[in-house]
Parts: sequence; structure tokens; C-alpha cells
Amino acid sequence: MTVSKNRVNPEPPSNPGSPGRRYGGVDSDERQRQRHQRLIEAGLAVFGEHGYHQSTVRDVCKQAQLTSRYFYESFDSMEALFRAVYQDTNRRLMQATIMSLAACQPDPEKLAEAALRTFLEFIREDPHRARVALIDALNVGETMNVLADKASQDFAHLIAGFMHQMFPHLEEAGLDFQILGNGLVGANTRIATQWVAERCKTPLEDVLRNVLMLFKASIAYAREQEAALVQPRRASAA
Repeated sequence: MTVSKNRVNPEPPSNPGSPGRRYGGVDSDERQRQRHQRLIEAGLAVFGEHGYHQSTVRDVCKQAQLTSRYFYESFDSMEALFRAVYQDTNRRLMQATIMSLAACQPDPEKLAEAALRTFLEFIREDPHRARVALIDALNVGETMNVLADKASQDFAHLIAGFMHQMFPHLEEAGLDFQILGNGLVGANTRIATQWVAERCKTPLEDVLRNVLMLFKASIAYAREQEAALVQPRRASAA
């Protein structure tokens, strides 16, 4: 099958392999899973280097050292591959974030700093991740827009959950944990996107200090509101 530069395969391969056959002790399902992962890793490299709209099946296959037959075994289009790359990148970031939070003291400022540092280090470590997650994700299509919004909501839910745990009375002051979480995620994403666009030339510690200020200001206000709600109750109970 000729490697096409088309973004969608006109006709799926008729026989991608014989099920159940083993090579080197590895069965066909495991080999397919390994090829699938190689294509995701290749997609990250290609999309991260050239951008989604300038990348082709040929580029990805060359990077993965696989034929187009195996590309279409896993993905029916370049957009499908991009979605898989995005989801894999976002999953890795969420895992890294949760691990950093689990190892942190249960203090709002320290938790915020740990999560933000993890995020900034994650995208600086591999600029390809940054281009996929922060730049191209919003320029691929409506399906990707929905997926990117879902990813943002996941991180907003994470923030909202911690805020609810540490400041359980804030809703009585008319504050909405999810709205606050969305706002903080949006600010962080915007700052990080600009940082990436400038090729991360600003030192990470400087970026962290500035974005952390937004979180610390929110935490300080939350503490103030929480105290205003709780102290009168304690006084009346005494």
C-alpha cells in the first residue's frame, strides 16, 4: 500500500495481520498495542515539531518506522491520532499532578505551588507536549475543542475539590468552587501558552512566582471569607 499524504484513509487495510500468531513470544494483540503506542509517540514528535496542519501520515509513519498499513490499523485519520496524542499527554500530566499533590503537605499554598511547578516542568521538559496541549488542540476541529474543554474541566474539578475540602463554607458566601476552578485553570493556561510561544525564555521560577500569586490571592480571600463565616458561629456556640 502506497503511503499517502491524505489525512483520512480512503480504504482500510483488508488484513492487518493474522490473529493469535506469536513472534518472539509476543502475541498479535500485544504487538498491535505496541505499534499503537509507537504511533502515539511518533505523533507527539511530529505534531510537536511541525504542527497538526503541516503533518502527514507519511511523517508519522517515518517517525514510528512503521508502514501506513499499521497506521490505519490503529487510526482512521490524522485527527484521530491527534486526539490520542492529546489524551495521552493530558493523562500523563494529570498523573504527574496527582503524584505531586499526594507527596505535598496539606496546605493550600504548598499544594498550589506543587501542582503549578509540575505543570510548568512538564511542558518545559518536552516542548512538543506544549504545542499539542496548549496551541494546536484548539485549532484541529470541533471534536478536539470538546476534548480540550473536558480536559480543562478535569483540572478545574481537581482544584474545586481541594477548595471544597479546605474551605467548606465558601458557598455560603455566594462563591462557586467550579467557577473559581475554571478561572484559575484558564489563567494558568493563558500564562503557560504565552510562555511556550516565547520558547520558555523566561525562567521557570519567574513564571511560577507570577502565576502562583493568582492562586495565593484566591487562597487568601477564601481564608478571609471562611473566617468571616465560621468565627461568629464559634462565638455563639461558646
